[in-house]
Amino acid sequence: MHTKHFVLTLDGGIREFTPEQAAMVAAGTNILPEFADRRVRYLQVTVDNESGNELKIQTAGAAIEFDHGGKMTQAGPPSAEEQISRFEHDAVVQWAIKDIPNAAPTFH
Repeated sequence: MHTKHFVLTLDGGIREFTPEQAAMVAAGTNILPEFADRRVRYLQVTVDNESGNELKIQTAGAAIEFDHGGKMTQAGPPSAEEQISRFEHDAVVQWAIKDIPNAAPTFH
């Protein structure tokens, strides 16, 4: 089982962070000046493929806010305007499982 961390960037892109990078951003020890004075959408994807025959995926979304220097100041539920679309969600999940051999996901 592993967890991947993604930010949906302001230009429509997807940026992945390692668990270590994500922890440092959350703790305020890693700043992201490119997100200064911004609120962006975040998606966490947990993938469990240890059962052999089944791929289990859990996701959680949030909106994260940064101060003028790029330090994360808060996280919370996305507003109605910030909702992660089904397309964005599925694109991030596909990115998260791209390196899993023989992954043939079924979406529910």
